[in-house]
Amino acid sequence: MKPIRLLWLAIVLALAWSAWWGWGAWHARAGLTGWMEERRAAGWQAEWSDISVQGFPTRIDRTITDLTLANTEYGWVWSAPFFQILGLNYEKDHVILVWPDTMTVQTTDEKIAISGDDLQGSVTFVPGSDRQLETATLVFEGLKLRSDAGWTSSLEQARIATRPDDGREGARDIGVEITGLKPRAPMLEKLAQAGLVPAEVERLTADLSVQFDRPWDKAALEGVRPQPQQVDIRNLGATWGALEVRIAGDVSVSPSGQVSGEVMVKATNWRDILEVARQSGALPDSIADPIESALLLLSGLAGRSETLDIPLTFSNGRTKLGPVPIGPAPTIRIP
Repeated sequence: MKPIRLLWLAIVLALAWSAWWGWGAWHARAGLTGWMEERRAAGWQAEWSDISVQGFPTRIDRTITDLTLANTEYGWVWSAPFFQILGLNYEKDHVILVWPDTMTVQTTDEKIAISGDDLQGSVTFVPGSDRQLETATLVFEGLKLRSDAGWTSSLEQARIATRPDDGREGARDIGVEITGLKPRAPMLEKLAQAGLVPAEVERLTADLSVQFDRPWDKAALEGVRPQPQQVDIRNLGATWGALEVRIAGDVSVSPSGQVSGEVMVKATNWRDILEVARQSGALPDSIADPIESALLLLSGLAGRSETLDIPLTFSNGRTKLGPVPIGPAPTIRIP
């Protein structure tokens, strides 16, 4: 009798587990379908051909196919052959996101074709129905962009990570590393052909702590995005052949997005950087000439002709590099 009882117990457990997985799969599919329907009700374009759930017995893997999402208020359209949200059925607050190897993003100005070898992300949420972001790590391998406006770009790898900043409530640590960036804008190609810069930007990095005006949660995806209020720039860096720039400092951001504050800029081979800016058209001669004169003076006073440590100041809507005004202060707005 004992083996029979064990057999019945195994059958009951298997049926119970199957029912639990089936309920979880139904709930996951219904939740994703409901969210898409809510986007339609909110005025978005939301189209798809199928939402499937697989992964029995331990996973809940959602795949939405022939996906088109468009926010008409902000003027963007994302189209993809599929998008996946993968996770364990007993760990609801951790998912893996998988993008297809081809998709498009369209704005009011251009349409960008995106392709990649491996486009994935790992995301965790604070427990609760508002799905507040806790941590995220995105890794994009072999990413390529092609715009119908005439430019292309590619990179070997991009890594983006974020987590709560333990030192400031409401702030987030954000890290970015991009390697093997190959911008293919016509002007940059001419600069590379002229030998002013290599064809590939070796490395771009960012280490930031950003205070936002509201949490990154479900509502942030559905409505107005959280906006930065304070940015602690621990390091912004770029290495492009012999050119190297490092930036660190603190800036505040007004409700309209205008930046104020001061950062320190360290530039190696700054004359070459200035020449690249001049040749690319980023700095017209009327601005580049006084900047070069001022920087020559400052580098001479510091006793280092090829390296600069100089403040970049944003105040009253204007930007100064050392004592030299160079234009309007930047604005930061997340669309």
